[in-house]
Amino acid sequence: MSVMQNNIQQKHLEQRDLRDVSSTARLFRFNRPVYMTSSVWHDCVELMDHNGKTIDELAVLQRLRHVLFMASSALHGRINNLECEFTIHRVPNDGRTRHPEVTNLKLVAHKDQFNQPVITIKQFDE
Repeated sequence: MSVMQNNIQQKHLEQRDLRDVSSTARLFRFNRPVYMTSSVWHDCVELMDHNGKTIDELAVLQRLRHVLFMASSALHGRINNLECEFTIHRVPNDGRTRHPEVTNLKLVAHKDQFNQPVITIKQFDE
């Protein structure tokens, strides 16, 4: 991919408010870029204290891995123009709740604006 195309793709990601989680997703045998919406990141991955600081970076990585593991399990090797729902258990990022709650997410395998295959993980209602 050219530098210009890479810069265009990065601007497109910022406009859509997506996070690139591809490097961690490779651990779960994803062989294409994987993106996560910011709402999924904030709700299901990030752990912040009441001052807006990350509580525990290792816990954040574990939460990310949990989401990606469950997404990869839902995918079951299917890769083209696919939407599938999957469920995770996550502790809400509200600073009060301590017990996991069931959360439904959606995995969408599609082609990006450059006709490259990508995966996007979204909230169920996005």
